[in-house]
Amino acid sequence: MRVTRGRGVLTAVVSTAAVVAGMGWAAPAWAVPGLETVTQSAAESSADKSAFASCPAGKVVTGGGGFLPAGSSAAGRVGLDRLEPLANGTGFFVTMREVGPVNFVGDWGLQAVAQCATTPAGYQVVATTGAVGTEYVTASCGTKKVIGMGGRVNSGLGDVVLDQVVPSFDLTSVTVRAVAVQGTAPAGWSATSIAVCANAPAGLERVALTGASASNPSDHAIKSCPAGKGLFSAGADINAGNGQVLLTAINITGGNTVRVRADEDADGLAGSWSLNGYGICGS
Repeated sequence: MRVTRGRGVLTAVVSTAAVVAGMGWAAPAWAVPGLETVTQSAAESSADKSAFASCPAGKVVTGGGGFLPAGSSAAGRVGLDRLEPLANGTGFFVTMREVGPVNFVGDWGLQAVAQCATTPAGYQVVATTGAVGTEYVTASCGTKKVIGMGGRVNSGLGDVVLDQVVPSFDLTSVTVRAVAVQGTAPAGWSATSIAVCANAPAGLERVALTGASASNPSDHAIKSCPAGKGLFSAGADINAGNGQVLLTAINITGGNTVRVRADEDADGLAGSWSLNGYGICGS
């Protein structure tokens, strides 16, 4: 772990979130019962930070995301290491950290997003933590179905980041990957995969957008649910990033659209990589 300015000091924002409906978007009548999107911003600073988007009373979190605001000069210098639907269903917790041999000197912000809904039948949040240093970890819903996903890095302190949070094709499990960033040799860290489970809701399906492989400084993907369906949760997958491509956004807009982004680190990546986006939809 490098001891430099901002590293290891988390600025957390845990407060009543702003409901997107209050900014002009209301959940359509055809969507997931009670569906609404909630956001919370962390104040800009030059330090690792967290934000918590809280679900309204009477609703539970089904998924969510977190993202670096568009146009931030910190792109490629920060990465997500916690995307967590809390076990008690109260909301979605996000952490983003500065990475790289030298910390980013400017200020940057973070936004957390929670998808909240009327409690589905059989609702349960399952978390599985892998052995120390294990990159890939899977959490299973057993006989239930995955409606939401998340993951976190434990004790990575900016030297390990998430580059995969993906639901299985049959929506029975969630797999996360945690990867050491370029130029680090972290020890004692682990990864946790989190699945939000429920009895299969109406119209449940996984949607995916597979990105093209190329060597670009950044890439983004957008995928919407089929007409008449709302979005339970969102995920992403960086392929061949090799610890040099950082996940900087998993966002949800309009109640039915996944938006994801990744950026090459400050040194860039000579090889090709790609970014996939995932959503779990229902009606």
